Amino acid sequence: MATTHHYPHKRRSSRLQFRCRVKINGFDAEGNRFSEETETIAISKFGACLKTTRQYAMRQPLSVSTLDRGHTGQFQVVWIGQTGTREAGQIGIEWFDARRFWGIEFPPEDWGAS
Repeated sequence: MATTHHYPHKRRSSRLQFRCRVKINGFDAEGNRFSEETETIAISKFGACLKTTRQYAMRQPLSVSTLDRGHTGQFQVVWIGQTGTREAGQIGIEWFDARRFWGIEFPPEDWGAS
């Protein structure tokens, strides 16, 4: 079962620990097309955190497709895990146009409020 994490001071929405196989497509800094198959670590209404073996740049546009559902969305890199930390090898991506992509209904924002 997915675990919900709510960070009201830092986050726009709740995060769900959720594994989903995805394929990332884009262009590197030299303009060469690349493709990487990987998986999500967590997802939200606004994007996801992904494992990666590639180097990415902030605001780099990416096309991300779910391998099991065949959905494709346009994202941009908004966070890069720093080398030497437990977040190394991770990126945070954000929608260009948010919509229901993961096949999950997210809880309302006040769901965790007391």
